[in-house]
Amino acid sequence: MPATLLTGGAGFVGLNLAEALLGRGETVVCFDRRPPPAAARRALGSLPGRLVVVEGDVGDAAAVGAAARAHGAARLVHAAAVTAGLERERRDAAAVARVNVLGTLAVLDGARQARIGRIVHVSSGAVFGAAGFGPEALDEEAPVAPETVYAVTKYAGERLALRAAALHGLDLVVARLGSVFGRWEHDSGVRDTPSAPLQAVRLAEAGRTAVLPRPGWRDWVYAPDVAAGLVALLDHPRPAHRLYHVGSGVRWSVEAWCARLAARFPGFAHRPARAPEEATVDLYGDRDRAPLAIGRLAADTGFRPRWGLDEAFEDYLAWRARHGTAGEA
Repeated sequence: MPATLLTGGAGFVGLNLAEALLGRGETVVCFDRRPPPAAARRALGSLPGRLVVVEGDVGDAAAVGAAARAHGAARLVHAAAVTAGLERERRDAAAVARVNVLGTLAVLDGARQARIGRIVHVSSGAVFGAAGFGPEALDEEAPVAPETVYAVTKYAGERLALRAAALHGLDLVVARLGSVFGRWEHDSGVRDTPSAPLQAVRLAEAGRTAVLPRPGWRDWVYAPDVAAGLVALLDHPRPAHRLYHVGSGVRWSVEAWCARLAARFPGFAHRPARAPEEATVDLYGDRDRAPLAIGRLAADTGFRPRWGLDEAFEDYLAWRARHGTAGEA
């Protein structure tokens, strides 16, 4: 298989995708402003593929193109992004836009210069914003109404990616991700709010109480399933569509996750918040987004999520037992 250039390769989603590709014996060029955590480099180095780490800025099209040419990358996954919380929005919205919007344009320019083939541009279900709270699952044609700086810039990024594909004949698909959690989630400096399942795990390990603003029903998707969906889009010879949702297709609650943690950690408890400011778990706003429909991805690629609530819970706790907090470094 050809080498794959992975922007944001030292991030949460990037490490899971690198792990999947390296496990197949492929070469992965991890392009990021910082190297992967030491624990990740050790784990990835034990896999049959070849990991190449290139430190660079996604705003530098020439550097992206040079990295691709130097290491023979014929495919690219653009996963680099700043997932901004409220404080970063207030403090430095321009920096978020520089990475998520201008960085996307630069990466695509570098890919075009290097004559890269398949490009998967990673977007987010956050683009649905205010339009994402209805009773029905959200398919790829559902209207969007992004509200936060992160959501607005991710929607702009995916539209610019699709326009660049049309202008330059790029072989590009957009992958909108659901609410991801699991292996290799760490404090990368560009992802301000950890997933709710990780927040609860950290509280359980510390023997503290998880105070929930509401049960937290979402189509939580385990990170290895996200990697599998992205690999399916990389591999498909002729995708029928330009836009796909990558998610779990099922909903479960953070409350149910906490109940399982309570059975495993005797010092841990969880309860509803009596007032919003009392909550110790952040559920990203005051409502739960409708699930992403994944029928298009399933029909076109054969993708089927592997990890339900119970399977993901057991795997993630076993993974943390192996890696500990080094997996979050």
